[in-house]
Amino acid sequence: MNEADPVRQLAEGASVSLASWLADPLDGDQAQRLLEGVRQRMHAGRTDDAERFSLRLAELIGCYWAGDDIESAYQTMSALPGDAYRHALLELCRGQLFMARRRLPAQQHLDRGFQLAAHLLEAEDYFLVLRRHELLRQLPLAATPGDAATLEALLREAQVIARLKGPGRHHEPGNGKHLDTIG
Repeated sequence: MNEADPVRQLAEGASVSLASWLADPLDGDQAQRLLEGVRQRMHAGRTDDAERFSLRLAELIGCYWAGDDIESAYQTMSALPGDAYRHALLELCRGQLFMARRRLPAQQHLDRGFQLAAHLLEAEDYFLVLRRHELLRQLPLAATPGDAATLEALLREAQVIARLKGPGRHHEPGNGKHLDTIG
């Protein structure tokens, strides 16, 4: 992980942009180092509420890549009081983790996270996340996790699928009428 890595920022207790990608794969050793660092920082105390949230989210990411079940941690975090930023980031993170392994229900979490984040994002970040999610929608998802992939690899695969589908097939089939213009 490099200095600009948002997972490292979380592991240090800092907040990250809602446009961040938090799900580039970690191998077992990287996940363990992340978890050790986060847990050491958590046990050291002296953290405020925002820092604790960042550390918990980094821990959830580490647990996911270590192969642990994150459902109870996700449920606990989603039940905690928090602002729209925290709830949006949690949903986006879970969706990204599932998407990195092409796993259901990735898209539901990405959609929910985007819905919560939309009014908090600057225009440039809004369109970045919107385009990313639209492209990732091309990927087939399954109940069983697939091989882990970086965002770059996922987007490349999604672009290939979109090209193979051809123009006008980027979304679910509709009635063929284009309703976003007057005319």
